[in-house]
Amino acid sequence: MGGLIGADMDRKRCELSKVAKQYDLEITYSNIEARGELKNVSFDGKQDTAATPAKTSEVPAVIGNSVTVRDKGGASGHFETGSDQLTPKAKEYFSAIATQYAPVTIAAAQTDAKRKAEAMDQLAKRRLLLVGHTDDAGSTQLNATLSEKRAKAVAAFLKQKGIPEETIFYQGAGESLPIADNRTEEGRTVNRRVEIVELADEAGFKKYLEVRKPNYSFYRTQQAVVNEVGRELPESKPVAAVTQAPKKNSASVAPVKTPPARPTVAASKSDASPAATATAVQPVAVVNSGINFGGVPYNVKSAKLETGGMAQEKGFSLISKAMADDSVLVTDCSYDRPRAVGSVKSLRDGRIYKTAEHLPQLYGKTWATDVNGNLVVLNRLAVLRDGGVPANLPELKVYQDYKPNSNAKAQVNEEPAVNSYLVDKGVLYRVFPKGDGGLKCMDILFALDGSTSAKAGKLIYVGGGKSYVADFKPQLQ
Repeated sequence: MGGLIGADMDRKRCELSKVAKQYDLEITYSNIEARGELKNVSFDGKQDTAATPAKTSEVPAVIGNSVTVRDKGGASGHFETGSDQLTPKAKEYFSAIATQYAPVTIAAAQTDAKRKAEAMDQLAKRRLLLVGHTDDAGSTQLNATLSEKRAKAVAAFLKQKGIPEETIFYQGAGESLPIADNRTEEGRTVNRRVEIVELADEAGFKKYLEVRKPNYSFYRTQQAVVNEVGRELPESKPVAAVTQAPKKNSASVAPVKTPPARPTVAASKSDASPAATATAVQPVAVVNSGINFGGVPYNVKSAKLETGGMAQEKGFSLISKAMADDSVLVTDCSYDRPRAVGSVKSLRDGRIYKTAEHLPQLYGKTWATDVNGNLVVLNRLAVLRDGGVPANLPELKVYQDYKPNSNAKAQVNEEPAVNSYLVDKGVLYRVFPKGDGGLKCMDILFALDGSTSAKAGKLIYVGGGKSYVADFKPQLQ
């Protein structure tokens, strides 16, 4: 990890252990490897568990480390309730932790002037990322917003210790990167944490963001989140009765070649993750009457896409492969909700850290298809290679009883919230419309080989107060 910076890890682990014992904290230190992660070194004030690398003939290359800080009393131990203001105790221990990352501290550990100068040169290239994490209870948008403010507050301590602000970044990850099962109170407590990620240089920072992804098996379904607080699931408002006998066999309809002109992708739209503006699923407030997509009555089996589950790990990873039976990946979109996550931002100017790389064919293009005579269009559909997260909110349009070259207005015209998941068979793109036309949600499975047709898709909608599901496979236009 950049020579002298890597050599400094033993010193940092030792000092963090002292901080954990002094303030009764749980601090977990993890090495980030180029092809996998070493076991955690946990400092809980009682014992230190040494990291043990997997047996191998080679010493894994370490490109960085991640330090997670949790107060044993939960998130309230760091901050005042509902606030980004650190408690008096937290100010003390975050100041002590920040000292361990300070250039003056690291340089002072060097024994001669040459090595000290080399350390300072390498530290100028270092990247530090402060990440705020929450459990999945409450508003997903509030979780992301508050966790960003809290991450920024801790990042300020690093700056106070003399670390150049241009090397410091922060992010409010909210509920999007759990490390424990949100189905238990113990797991939710573990997920409420502050994380300090240290990478040797810009290349390592980009690589880390590209590969980092959550353990989807720790995501709870929407039903589980709602039921936890003792509320029934919101029911969609009924739409005008729709006779579900298909008007035509949509499978035999030729792909639409001339969809409505796509809008220009505005720069402001692509700068932020769509999840950053998403909110938890609300009761579907239908404005337009229901559209007949020619589907069949909804049931779990007919609505499920075969995704293959969590994507196989490639390169270094921060997740396990465990899959839970009720993971959002083995259900359909109606069990999920948008999960807000803030962008990585620079402490110096608050600008979003640019990640220009997109997955093949998913970089702001238009995808469309005919579903029972209705044209379904997704403009500006884009997914970042970094973690497989949405790059922006798409534009969803649905033209009922579509006729090519007509000037008819779209019955549905909105920017829906979206989630995306890297899965074994590609990327699962999940759309959450606002309810116009009876639309509830959509699942689309895209390949990662540059294909111009989606592998599969499901559209769930309401007609006559009942739910239906229709197959559809959007094509690149």
